[in-house]
Amino acid sequence: MLGRRFGKVTTAVQTSNSRWKSIFHRREMLCKRTGSLEDKVGLVTSKPHDINDGLLAPASGTASGYDLLSDILRFVQLTGEFVFTTELKAGFNVSFQSRSAFLHVVQEGELSVELEGQPPFKLRTGDVLVLPHGVSYWLRDSMPLSRALEAPLMVREVGPNEATLRHGIGEERARTLSATFQFANQSHILPLLRLLPDTIHIAKDADQSAVLIRDVAQFLILETAEREPGAALMISRVIDILIIRSIRTWARSLTPREGWVGALRDARISRAVAALHQDPSRAWSVDELASIAGMSRSRFAELFMSTVGEPPLRYLHRWRLATAADLLKRSSVAVGEVAHMVGYDSEAAFSRAYKTMYGVSPKDSRS
Repeated sequence: MLGRRFGKVTTAVQTSNSRWKSIFHRREMLCKRTGSLEDKVGLVTSKPHDINDGLLAPASGTASGYDLLSDILRFVQLTGEFVFTTELKAGFNVSFQSRSAFLHVVQEGELSVELEGQPPFKLRTGDVLVLPHGVSYWLRDSMPLSRALEAPLMVREVGPNEATLRHGIGEERARTLSATFQFANQSHILPLLRLLPDTIHIAKDADQSAVLIRDVAQFLILETAEREPGAALMISRVIDILIIRSIRTWARSLTPREGWVGALRDARISRAVAALHQDPSRAWSVDELASIAGMSRSRFAELFMSTVGEPPLRYLHRWRLATAADLLKRSSVAVGEVAHMVGYDSEAAFSRAYKTMYGVSPKDSRS
């Protein structure tokens, strides 16, 4: 009797292993056909030992050390562009009308920053300012003007030939080390970047972040001046570091209901969001996500809502479509396959959801 039971168990285990091997083989072949898309968007295949009666235990890919911010920034392709300095004298008034995003590190002096429809604020020596959305803004003399200039300096684009921007007359008021950058995937990342503010201002005395950013920024001066082999890549990478550090510092000061950046404030919610990001095709339940966070279902749902600003499964819906948009843009994978890769049972349901969010069909988004 025992032998027969053992034989049944062995057969069941072999059948289960065979089924899992078949699943993994199909997914591996799909990855090869799509150019390792799982590596590009951070999808992680669940392993058999992670599944236990419908509850997902934290797998290697959803460990507490997972870096959610890096995942987001890889997804949106942060790219540093150009470095320049400003020399601003009395009465300066510089109008930035570029589509690029900007970083300014104030090396000396004081200046006023103004965005249309918003009250002006001051930057002082050691302060850092990031403008991630490519909005129009002005850098102006914050001191009473002894001489008014006839016209502002209009800056529509910054390129490799604009090493220094100068404006004003007489006494120097401020100097900055500045740079431009881009989030290269902006057309498809509304769920990701829409929550970043128009300005991220890190005051010199806020914490050590401003000091670190200022020190790292000195590498930009060296690389720009010397222009040794590999300088362009080095400049881009240093700008990346400065922007990431700025966003991280800002994220620590967030109030509740701030979307994915709000999730950075709580390690438990961050683990759950990371799991969604890594495997959006999974048929997640709130119970499974609560288990990853190490919380009860009710407490997890409450904290997720207060931290991220929407229920977990609604957030999953947004992330799936953002991932799908990225796949459609970067690959030639058929729309039906994309639908299944992000968790939709049918291409029709996927197409309806995609058009509702982005205003165009998945096929039209490729044109």
